[in-house]
Amino acid sequence: MTKFLYCVVIVLKVFAIAAVPSPEVCARDGCMRGKYESKKGRKPYEAFYGIPYAEPPVGKLRFENPVPYSGWSGYWDASYYRNDCYQKNYFLPNSPLSGAEDCLYLNVYRPSNWRNKKKLAVIVWIHGGAWVSFSSDPNYFGPDYFMTNEAVILVTMNYRLGLFGFLSSGDGAVKGNFGLKDQQLAMEWVMRNIEAFGGDSNSITLAGESAGAASANLHMLNPQSNRLFHKIILMSGAVTTPFINSVDYESQFRTAARSSGVRYWETASTYDIAQKLKQVDALTLVDAVDDLFTFILVPPGPLRNCIEGDWDGAFMTEDPRRIWAEGRYNQKPILIGTCLNEGIYVAILTLNDTLRQTFNENIYEWLPIQIDFNPRYASEVMKFYFEDKDYLDETTASKYFQMVGDRLFRYPLIKLVTQYLNYADVEENPVFIYEFGFQSNYTFLKYFTGTDINLGVSHLDDIIYVFSMPALFPKFAKNTPENSMSEMYVQTLVNFAQTGVVKKWRPFRPCTSSTSSFCDYQVFKRYTALDPDEVTVSVTNYIDKSMVNFWLRIDNGVGALNQKSCSNFQGR
Repeated sequence: MTKFLYCVVIVLKVFAIAAVPSPEVCARDGCMRGKYESKKGRKPYEAFYGIPYAEPPVGKLRFENPVPYSGWSGYWDASYYRNDCYQKNYFLPNSPLSGAEDCLYLNVYRPSNWRNKKKLAVIVWIHGGAWVSFSSDPNYFGPDYFMTNEAVILVTMNYRLGLFGFLSSGDGAVKGNFGLKDQQLAMEWVMRNIEAFGGDSNSITLAGESAGAASANLHMLNPQSNRLFHKIILMSGAVTTPFINSVDYESQFRTAARSSGVRYWETASTYDIAQKLKQVDALTLVDAVDDLFTFILVPPGPLRNCIEGDWDGAFMTEDPRRIWAEGRYNQKPILIGTCLNEGIYVAILTLNDTLRQTFNENIYEWLPIQIDFNPRYASEVMKFYFEDKDYLDETTASKYFQMVGDRLFRYPLIKLVTQYLNYADVEENPVFIYEFGFQSNYTFLKYFTGTDINLGVSHLDDIIYVFSMPALFPKFAKNTPENSMSEMYVQTLVNFAQTGVVKKWRPFRPCTSSTSSFCDYQVFKRYTALDPDEVTVSVTNYIDKSMVNFWLRIDNGVGALNQKSCSNFQGR
């Protein structure tokens, strides 16, 4: 009898679950039917996956600006994730291949109790990955931690990557910046439709990490994008970072054509090559990205944004670094941070004897490409960090990591904020700065190096605590420091998205000390003073001003490559 009743209860539960209707939304662009997500140990939420915001960029639309989606009849099935954008994920072992060209979709997540609340603040997330990798796949960027907070709506998006998203011919044949234009079109979709989901179209925060943060910052400088959001979160990326500096676009274009098997790639006009590339098999174009790397992790992002000509649909017609330095943009509240040991993501070059030897043989050539400075300063840079050595070994490894972290992340942050202060109304648009220094056994180094070595808090490590990543890391157990840090970190981001400030944090202010660049620099870390398992945010005032002045001097001596226009060249 007891067994019979137990079976009845189970059957009733199954029918009860089946009886729950799927969440539905009818927005300006059409009606959608999503699904309820309920995961063990987490609050349930509503997910709307794979909503198209642009026409599939295939055929004639390959290497063209995105076209808004033409719409659908009835209810769009938003119950499952669609495609990644074509890529090799160079951040994972063996660079796994995934995706399709038909990939311009976004996901919308909202808490299940959204009806009981006023309009919710919105966070629009742009994933990183050097503009060649990752996606909005919930197995890598799941919303669980944000939805547990029940205070915001989260939107994640796909945008074209690699050659599909950032190839430029150096003239009007292939204009470039397609991935950034995809992002802008997705942002326009959010502004137009998010109120139907219970979101507040007057409280949208644009957020991103690494290349995603650089993208978000670039949108702040684009007049059309700037009106589509109200606050900005930059995690380990900005317009001042070297990995957005330009490349020789025409040369890269012809290299991609050669790698794709295009005949007469050296002498054909860029317009002829562009037409041939539109007919090349997509997987061939994915593989062609391999040939744009000089060496492993060199450069950190082979494809870049570019300055376009004054043509219709151009995203960027002027050097963004100049626009930022001169304050010619609408200011917004900024939350910006880095990881404590950003540069250790290149540890594979010090751990693998063969790679280290090869790199050392070419260090004067490859180091300037890797962290983007003029090769004429190679000896000076190595002396500043390595003192009397000019090669990688066990004695210079930590200095090498520091060099990479300083050049690509820490120095650009300080430069960005310092220039912001020259023009910003910090009462109306404050800036909050932090460092993520919480170390645990969860680290991307296991994927960067293929080992279990843990050298610190690597580039990307902070997003482990912001997004659930079941494909890479197990979920945090309750009552652990990792779970506590995740709750604290997400609450900080949510605070900022809701109000433009962070509770109990004072905004950035200039520091009077001769050794520090600024004060009130927040640090997420373990509270080791009393209990190693406690987590906290503390305040530090220390930044290595000698490092900042060094890189400033290198750049002022034209140490960084000048931004080239992708409209200067004429097709031959």
